[in-house]
Amino acid sequence: MELLTRLRAWLAAENLDGVLFSSRQNKQPHLGISTGSSFVLITDKSAHILTDFRYSSDIASRVSGYHLHLLDAENPLTRVVNRLIAREGIATLGFEGEQVSWQTGTHWRNTLDAKLCSISLDVLRQIKTAEEIASIRAACRIADSAAQHIRRVIQPGMREREVAAELEWFMKQQGADKPSFDTIVASGTRGALPHGKASDKVINAGEMVTLDFGAQHQGYCSDMTRTFLVAGHGQKPEDHPLYCVYQTVLEAQLAAIATIRPGVACHQVDTAARTIIERAGYGPQFGHNTGHAVGIDVHENPRFSPTDTTLLQPGMLLTVEPGIYLDGLGGVRIEDVVLVTPTGAEVLYTMDKTLLTTGER
Repeated sequence: MELLTRLRAWLAAENLDGVLFSSRQNKQPHLGISTGSSFVLITDKSAHILTDFRYSSDIASRVSGYHLHLLDAENPLTRVVNRLIAREGIATLGFEGEQVSWQTGTHWRNTLDAKLCSISLDVLRQIKTAEEIASIRAACRIADSAAQHIRRVIQPGMREREVAAELEWFMKQQGADKPSFDTIVASGTRGALPHGKASDKVINAGEMVTLDFGAQHQGYCSDMTRTFLVAGHGQKPEDHPLYCVYQTVLEAQLAAIATIRPGVACHQVDTAARTIIERAGYGPQFGHNTGHAVGIDVHENPRFSPTDTTLLQPGMLLTVEPGIYLDGLGGVRIEDVVLVTPTGAEVLYTMDKTLLTTGER
């Protein structure tokens, strides 16, 4: 199993005999479900899932190659872990110190019969397995079809909340578990709010509307942004005051995507987008990173930021989402999920990124 092979190589490099997972993000690939309960213990010899009766049958039906241990009043976590520590000769055990509370960490240090080492597994989640890439592709396909659908649905007079509800319902109909995050629908002057969650505002003809949304599928996320023009009768896109802003953002986004390939540092991708926006005079109006990795969490590392020196590798999946936000006028953001391939980059969305008018069939 690719996941366990990679993890065991990491254990050897870190001089650890085992690692105990407690966070939802790092447990999910092993459990097959997303839950705040249950634990996973991996050693160089074997893999163990520690859970209770609520999840044991579900997990057992989803995974293979793991030993399943039932937790209950007679067999609490520390007792079961100590049995495994003794059985497999674990002297050093990694745990997610940033994820557990001070009280839990102190309890484990006082009760577990191994030296505990606080570790971070972010680096292992940066390169996705083939199975993870397939799940994210599926999540992106759902978001892609939802964007095509909602562009036809939006009409002047609709409230932003109505648009968000329709978008989320459509994604569920297409197989989404749930939205990846609270859907952003920001129309008119609210487009200047990078995280303008859907409100009761009525969408008017002649306004631009930015939609930032995603689908979670099999526990993995997509993230997509498109800015549409809600055109009035006879209005041409090039007549809108934000038309040139839109073209600048699109140029920046395409330049960033063209920079992506193995060996390129993340900050170089950010620079490719930021340079174009600054050259157009909108540098102060682009106040966030150009993108971020996506996976089990919608925001993961590495980041396309001015300071991230991480070198891109095949199997990484990141968003590219430059934007310009003008108070009192509105804003534009365009976002794709991009897979780093052995030779470059693959955009996982097919929807056109030229300025599209809503309501068109």
